[in-house]
Amino acid sequence: MEYKVLYRKYRPHDFNGLIGQEWTSKLLRNSINNQKISHAYIFTGPRGTGKTSSARIFAKAINCEHPVDGNPCNECEACKNFENNPDIIEIDAASNNGVDEIRELINNIRLAPTTSKYKVYIVDEFHMLSTSAFNALLLTLEEPPSNIVFILATTDIQSVPITIISRCQRFDFKPISNEILLEHLKNIAKKENIKITDEALSEITSLANGGVRDALGMLDQISSQIDNITINDIENLFGTVAMEKVTKLLASIENNEVDLMLNILQELKSSGVNVNLLIRKLIELLKDCLIKIRKNMYKGNLNDEQIYSLILELNRCIGDSKNSLSTFDLLEVILLKYNYFPGNKKAVNENTLNEENKESEVVSDVLGEPPESKVKEGPKEIEEPSRETSENEPLQVNIDIETRVNNCFVNAKKAYLTEIQQMWSDFIIYEANANKELMAYIADTEPMTASDAYLIISNKIDINNDLLNQNINSLEKDFNKFYGKNYKIVAVYSKKWDELKKEYVNNIKNGVKYIYREEKKSEQEEITSESDLEKLANEIFGSNNYEVE
Repeated sequence: MEYKVLYRKYRPHDFNGLIGQEWTSKLLRNSINNQKISHAYIFTGPRGTGKTSSARIFAKAINCEHPVDGNPCNECEACKNFENNPDIIEIDAASNNGVDEIRELINNIRLAPTTSKYKVYIVDEFHMLSTSAFNALLLTLEEPPSNIVFILATTDIQSVPITIISRCQRFDFKPISNEILLEHLKNIAKKENIKITDEALSEITSLANGGVRDALGMLDQISSQIDNITINDIENLFGTVAMEKVTKLLASIENNEVDLMLNILQELKSSGVNVNLLIRKLIELLKDCLIKIRKNMYKGNLNDEQIYSLILELNRCIGDSKNSLSTFDLLEVILLKYNYFPGNKKAVNENTLNEENKESEVVSDVLGEPPESKVKEGPKEIEEPSRETSENEPLQVNIDIETRVNNCFVNAKKAYLTEIQQMWSDFIIYEANANKELMAYIADTEPMTASDAYLIISNKIDINNDLLNQNINSLEKDFNKFYGKNYKIVAVYSKKWDELKKEYVNNIKNGVKYIYREEKKSEQEEITSESDLEKLANEIFGSNNYEVE
């Protein structure tokens, strides 16, 4: 006996067997009961929601000799011979989308039905017809012969010209709810004697995203390879990820556990997880966090503004996945913005502070003074973790910031900045692999201005600018290797940058010219230089006693 795949075997033969589209089924049955058959219909909705099946059921019902409550009886000759009925013509518009195919269809329309009451044309993926094919069909679609019915199915109604839509009755098919689809899968698994856990069926339901055909296709595929199906089998075969693992990933972000977060991401990447599915599940959990915040039930460390921002960035990550070299790297970069290494100041989105706190924090950071020990985050107060450096001192950096800023202004040009801006996001992805620890500080950094040899950058979180300057040699090494040029980089506070811009504009207006200055050596560099001089003296004079002055 010939084997039939599940989605074909369990394709409904009447409207009663069509799941999740009760309202559409009711309207179509009523039109048959009242004998009000239109000449053209549009069935639109996501894939696998019953558009083509409904079109076939409707075509069978309007030609049925004894319809029952708008359903085909499946007993008369017309119903029994439906599969081989020459008056039911199914066309795939994806491969027959030219004007020549439509002209041939128009010529055949003039022929009367062979044995049926109506000749029905079911055109699948109708939106893929060419513009000339649409135009050729307009008049025929508006005034076809009385015994002709068009049923046009599409997953992209936006691509169908309004002139076509206005000539048809439109029916919208919605995605099947997870509850209905799960129950449907359970019934089929029971009939087919497929041994599968409820957890595994739930995961298939989630993967199908409201499509019956996709769900049955996955169930068919895995049941043909495995006897006792578990959630692990679903994860391994389809690249899905358990919600438990996604929950751990979110918890690592909330609890500032960077190493754990990176390890989870690496584990998921190595196991071949579908990254877009991972992002969708993460967004689902974040949405639950927002609901808990509104109900005062949330116990995590993210506030609502951070969650909103993270959701939007994750959504853009899915949209940019086709143009990205590695969506996993892009995801890692985004998550690092919301998770910080020990010793770093607890991240607080500036939007969550009231105007008074925001202004005082910026001023104190610019003056090198520590911010307040407590900040408001969401509905509660959270104490800042202690810094490794002294609270009474600013972080120490080993570069001459003022000189680097001055030297950048000497030959700063928009062309240099534009070129760096165009590749900056790619450099961040590169840095995610080259230097993961430094990645935590550069993730939310932007180039502000550039010359042929100097670059000024700024991070929205002020403390990160000091941390970048502390590690500037490592950053420069990675940037110059990626960019293929020799640049010196300096990071400045956003408020400080505004002051520098105003000062630069005033100097230009007053005719003040910037000239290159020699950068002051740090104490560490001076020690190194003295050590190098002593080494050179040893080579020249031997190891006799001497002093370097």
